[in-house]
Amino acid sequence: MVAIIVQKYGGTSLQTTERIRQSADRIIGEHKKGNQLVVAVSAMGDATNHLEQLSCEVSSCTNGREKDLLLSTGEQVSCALMALALQEKGQAAIAMTGEQAGIEVEYLHGNARITAIDTDAIEKQMQKGKVVVVAGFQGAAANGEICTLGRGGSDTTAAALAAALKADRCEICTDVDGVYAADPRVIPDAGKYSTMDYDSLLTMAEMGAGVIHPRAVAHAKEYQVPLVIRSSFCEHSGTWISKDPSLPSVAGVTHQRSLCHLRLSGSSLKKEKLLRGMKDYGMIGTKQIHSHSDEFLLVIKEDDFNQAISWLNQSKDQLGIQTIQPEFQQSAIHLIFVNEEEKRMQTALLNEKKLMPLEGVHSIDTHPAVWSVSVPEEHGMDLARRLYAAFMSGKQHKFPLAH
Repeated sequence: MVAIIVQKYGGTSLQTTERIRQSADRIIGEHKKGNQLVVAVSAMGDATNHLEQLSCEVSSCTNGREKDLLLSTGEQVSCALMALALQEKGQAAIAMTGEQAGIEVEYLHGNARITAIDTDAIEKQMQKGKVVVVAGFQGAAANGEICTLGRGGSDTTAAALAAALKADRCEICTDVDGVYAADPRVIPDAGKYSTMDYDSLLTMAEMGAGVIHPRAVAHAKEYQVPLVIRSSFCEHSGTWISKDPSLPSVAGVTHQRSLCHLRLSGSSLKKEKLLRGMKDYGMIGTKQIHSHSDEFLLVIKEDDFNQAISWLNQSKDQLGIQTIQPEFQQSAIHLIFVNEEEKRMQTALLNEKKLMPLEGVHSIDTHPAVWSVSVPEEHGMDLARRLYAAFMSGKQHKFPLAH
């Protein structure tokens, strides 16, 4: 029986033309098994950052129509090059922009969501035996305008395509060979999961595990898309994401860098209105918020600072803000539990283990099943290692594959 497989290749996997050719070999190998393939691609390497920089050099605009038009070209370059590489190797292939692939999005520049996918054009090409290569990170609104999906949007493109095509699986091909209980670059002996449930992966992604974008996991969960996270560079089995495998009480430790504190003060802060506004502007994806009396601590990515501070200054009177004090070079460490009960039971051990002797530590609210702290960036890696050693070291994190 012919299987439909959606693969996604990230910027590291496409960083050079040589890597594009290597990825093309992998795609051809899968196609030769008799499977139909749709491939979603990111921009090459740091191409998106380069395009962002070009935009900043000519304009102070932080978002909008022309910026989306510019940024969408990064994925279109990868898309065309991948199709050309496949054709050169004798594999029939066709490149499609998001619009050509039938990807419909809401009219919101810079952070649009996919609303529907018309798969007719893709299916016609698959029936001809072609590999369909789709530019990730983008789609067309009802008015025909190109809108991008935000950073990590190519993951979401792949998951949405897999759902629309009723694919047998969606493979996120990246520079790591699966999902680890912690960043192996920080904790070399971190265990790798052979299988994991959607909810645990979603929480890890929301808390900074860069292996996949949270929206992609949420989409896969909603439509029960079989998901595999694996390496682009080796044949290891990777991590299979299934509905409900057995997991240890602590799912992982994640470490977010390059964060900024915004200390807000005011005698009548409108906290709920503040949070709604911040979410509407897409400036807090990780929900790292901590309130204390007449002060409010927001933890955001440093990349979002200019947009956030602009909106906050404009809205000071409506939000009851008197002062805003930024603090840069912060990080956040998240201890991720499989449920709220495990969090309540095990966080009591933190004081006993005396893991928190550092100055400048702030407990922050993030997720019901996550214990999170924000610390100065120079202390982040040390705390992540100590938490892993205390809660996860020596435990078994390999489980039977979820087939």
